[in-house]
Amino acid sequence: MFVGTPSQSEEEGLTELPVMTAGEHMIQDYASTSLSLKAHPVSFFRTRLEQLQVTPASELSKMKNGQFVKVCGLITVRQRPSTASGVLFITIEDETGFANLVVWFTIFEKYRKVILQSRLLMVAGKLQIEGEVIHVVVNACFNMNELMVPDTGGRNIGSVRKPMDIGKKNGGETVQGELFPSRDFK
Repeated sequence: MFVGTPSQSEEEGLTELPVMTAGEHMIQDYASTSLSLKAHPVSFFRTRLEQLQVTPASELSKMKNGQFVKVCGLITVRQRPSTASGVLFITIEDETGFANLVVWFTIFEKYRKVILQSRLLMVAGKLQIEGEVIHVVVNACFNMNELMVPDTGGRNIGSVRKPMDIGKKNGGETVQGELFPSRDFK
């Protein structure tokens, strides 16, 4: 009955999709799996961080105890144990590794909004090295979320959704806090 009639797929041909940029690959990876094997988000703006004299996490171990440093990364953990007298411990991650931050209560109160609203945090402080343990004791905090807009070749990526958010009301819109979540503990 349908012999000799071309199928609908044969008539339409293949659709050419635009090639995704590295930034788009990374966004899609984080949206679906919360990690990317292609690139770390911070790697896309390392040049800008170098201009700001930000030290990569992997270089902290090569520096001197007490030295003033700036580090920047995605917040992976915020901890404020009840036994720590109001001290906040933050772990940030850049493309080279992790940096542990110590935020005294007075600094936390001063920068509360920045600390709680940032996904990408830059801090300035004093490097503290005791054996293998390396911390940055924070003096100042800066919300650097505006840097987390990767090159998308001019295409809108505002509709990226996590698989678990599909079907949820207002869920999955591209919000940096959802794409790069931190784990916050008390």
